[in-house]
Amino acid sequence: DLTASFKSLKSRHDNDPKGHGTYCAGIAAAVSNNGKGVASFSQNNEFVKVTSIKVLNAMGMGSQKSIIDGIIQAADSGADVISLSLGGRSNQSKQTAYKKAVKYANKAGAIVVAAAGNSNRNAKEFAPVNAPGVIGVSAIDEELNRAVFSNFVQDIDMGIAAPGVNIYSTIPGDKYATLNGTSMATPYVSGLIGLMKSIKPSLSTKEIYNILSASGKKTKNTKETGKFIQPAEAIKMLTQ
Repeated sequence: DLTASFKSLKSRHDNDPKGHGTYCAGIAAAVSNNGKGVASFSQNNEFVKVTSIKVLNAMGMGSQKSIIDGIIQAADSGADVISLSLGGRSNQSKQTAYKKAVKYANKAGAIVVAAAGNSNRNAKEFAPVNAPGVIGVSAIDEELNRAVFSNFVQDIDMGIAAPGVNIYSTIPGDKYATLNGTSMATPYVSGLIGLMKSIKPSLSTKEIYNILSASGKKTKNTKETGKFIQPAEAIKMLTQ
């Protein structure tokens, strides 16, 4: 479900002992219409490719330096979208460093998307989602409520919502699993942005966010979640 849409940058980035990266990759870029597992927003598989840059260890832990190194490597490799299903509590020095990394990525043409976090707190307290220039993603449930675990994004410059409860996707070993989290919501947004960038490569972060928000749907807690992405409407607005 991923082989045809996956491009390896370096083999050391391709093993996935936690399964988290493979899971997120399936949401963003699984092969559609192949009769297997899950599908992405790319209907005929000609729009989006996905790759991996490992910034966390086998225990799911890492440093800010390893994350920023990954952002820079992704930007230097020509990524159109950098999807970060990760984060931690913020401080001023962390925010400053991430701000510089995001600015570098934006200058290289990449859009940076990050998970709001799963602490039921204000996402402004967490990095890298609170860095200027980042599109932050909250999670909603099947009833369009903010998921009980999801951080809220009303104080993030560019907050948007995507599904994050009972999400089915790819895991290593040709298997599938159902998980919850803003980690799951983030690649929905990243995959959609990849599709948008393939149609109009010159799109800036702000232009993309404005389209996602204007075409999005209200949730039961829109102030806390941001608008809920509506992929078909976003593409329709982009191509009018």
